[in-house]
Amino acid sequence: MPRPVPISEIPGIPPQRVALLKKMGLNTRDDLLFHLPRRYEDRLDPISLAIAPEGEPITVAARVIRSKLNRWRGGRAVFEAILQPLHPDDRAEGLRALWFSAYYLMKSFVADMEILLYGKAKRDKNGKGWVMTHPEFEIMEHDGDESIHLNRIVPIYALTEGLPQRALRRLLYRVVKEMPVLIDDPHPFPDDLPPLREALPQSHFPDSWEAQIAARRRLVYDEFFVQQCILCRRRMSREKIFKSRAQVAAPSAKGKAVVPPLHAAFLATLPFAPTGAQARAMAEIDRDLQLPTPMNRLLQGDVGSGKTLVAVHAMLRAVERGEAAALMAPTEILAEQHYLNLKRWLDPLGISVGLHTGSKKKGDRSPLDNEPLLRSLFGNKGSITVGTHALIHDGFVADKLGLVVIDEQHKFGVMQRLALSRKASHPDILVMTATPIPRTLAMSVYGDLDASILDELPPGRGKIVTACRGEADLPKVWKFIRDETAAGRQAYVVYPLIDESDKIEAKAVQKEYERLKVELAPARVGLLHGRLKPDEKDEVMTQFRNNEIQVLVSTPVIEVGVDVPNSTIMVIENAERFGLAQLHQLRGRIGRGGNKSYCVLVGQPKSEESWRRLKVMEQTTDGFKIAEEDLRIRGPGDILGTDQSGLPPLRFGDPLRDFEMLRRAKTDAEELLRVDPELKKYPSLKAILEGDGARRQSLASVS
Repeated sequence: MPRPVPISEIPGIPPQRVALLKKMGLNTRDDLLFHLPRRYEDRLDPISLAIAPEGEPITVAARVIRSKLNRWRGGRAVFEAILQPLHPDDRAEGLRALWFSAYYLMKSFVADMEILLYGKAKRDKNGKGWVMTHPEFEIMEHDGDESIHLNRIVPIYALTEGLPQRALRRLLYRVVKEMPVLIDDPHPFPDDLPPLREALPQSHFPDSWEAQIAARRRLVYDEFFVQQCILCRRRMSREKIFKSRAQVAAPSAKGKAVVPPLHAAFLATLPFAPTGAQARAMAEIDRDLQLPTPMNRLLQGDVGSGKTLVAVHAMLRAVERGEAAALMAPTEILAEQHYLNLKRWLDPLGISVGLHTGSKKKGDRSPLDNEPLLRSLFGNKGSITVGTHALIHDGFVADKLGLVVIDEQHKFGVMQRLALSRKASHPDILVMTATPIPRTLAMSVYGDLDASILDELPPGRGKIVTACRGEADLPKVWKFIRDETAAGRQAYVVYPLIDESDKIEAKAVQKEYERLKVELAPARVGLLHGRLKPDEKDEVMTQFRNNEIQVLVSTPVIEVGVDVPNSTIMVIENAERFGLAQLHQLRGRIGRGGNKSYCVLVGQPKSEESWRRLKVMEQTTDGFKIAEEDLRIRGPGDILGTDQSGLPPLRFGDPLRDFEMLRRAKTDAEELLRVDPELKKYPSLKAILEGDGARRQSLASVS
């Protein structure tokens, strides 16, 4: 594969511009080629204002008559340009463009300058002209390259300060024109999609909207195809390893029990029966554990669906085989919660449970508090250890580790999860999440995992009523908390920040805690956040569990792992600063007893869309519906990035919008690797899959 060509070696780019391009992460010619437009403007024929749809984005060509900086009441500065539209039908039309607090534009506008504006136009209040507020604009420089900037569908690129749009567009036009002859398709693709040598140029400078759409579909397909090949190869690699092992070892050896069936004894001690979904998940895990290949399963369930019970069942299966099990949680609070629950459940069965966190590698709470613990928490057959990321530290040794359970897996990077599993020789893996994953993302991120879904809640969960309120409603909210705590209930109040910030307009837990101690008296108020020492956190949580603290004022550190059934109120201030999935997780801290509970989202959204987003929480408690809406609003983000999934982040495709293309790419990738697992016919694709992240993002080397 040829070496990437640095942008410094591309003729005609001055050194200062090379520095700006590198600042944007554009280091090679490949990077430039795959720096696709963020949107396009139709400049084939700038529209006449006489027929312009009011309030819709349009492109208008105009000449500057004059410009000035106005001062409005309150000292607000507004830059105003008086323009004459250039369309022949607009001779009688007037046009004003306004930019607020845009002092820098004073030097940009000169009389008789011709410009293109892109934005929403509205009729002036007097009905005699048009107004565009904060339109994007570009100066029409008649320098011989109008075919790049005018009279076409024009690409608009993401920029950095000091890099003009025209300069980057001109550079990319040259790069794109030179590149297609060097582009080869690295893998087969559907007949209804264009080859890369056509798709890339049409992605930058499309001949038509139809060509642009087809080009995008090809790039989206390629991105999903590479992603699905990576996932498929992961699965095939595991299967290959253990098929070879199965030839020399008895297939049943892995699942052979050496002690009586503890899982049945455990279930018999419970005062309730597992739900149908829990029983189904347990059966699926049991089948996996009987196979010669290691289990690699995702346990997905909404808040309160009983994932821990299923995980305990799986860990007891490991103990039955004389092996150790480890449960890794993202926070000490959650690890402590799991530890206490497992101790309560498993002590009657005589099963050793240890705790291993950054601050508690030994202690009076651990039955393994002795010298061997310092060497290995897994030295005894059949032990179970709960811990945090401290479990993956190099000095930690795990003997006979047969099962690894990762709770709230999205809180860990992929390398952290792998580090714990490498403490043993290919242990069984169970990853759990209470953040519902839409099927689109599940197929993208966890395509190499088998999935169990807990889609029903255990009986006895209280109903949760959710309401969105503004700042003016807070006195009523505080009165409601005082009434509920007087009746013996408990409450959470959550803030996004620990300390006040000059950059972020949001309330801070430290300051609000002092105020709420007075506001909510006589209820006792406690404080919890991530900067407290572990012993301080333990003390606060113990007091809250014992109802010695009635109101817990906290940051989102309580998002997972806090289980206090007597808590019936959750107030989240600055709710607009949280994602829907996180709001749903926080809401899951209440309703855990049989009492009716209340979640109040207090916000100051600055847009109607933000209010609509919060209203979703009022309308449903279904985590999967909320996750789909959260994905639709916020996009997949880095959930598909290397940190969480080990996959290159998506740049072109959207699993929700492009789900059919994702499914198509998955089918094609599996078929190709079934026929040609070593990719002998497609060495370029093999190089992409086995290369670094940047190569995978580029889909092919075109340098």
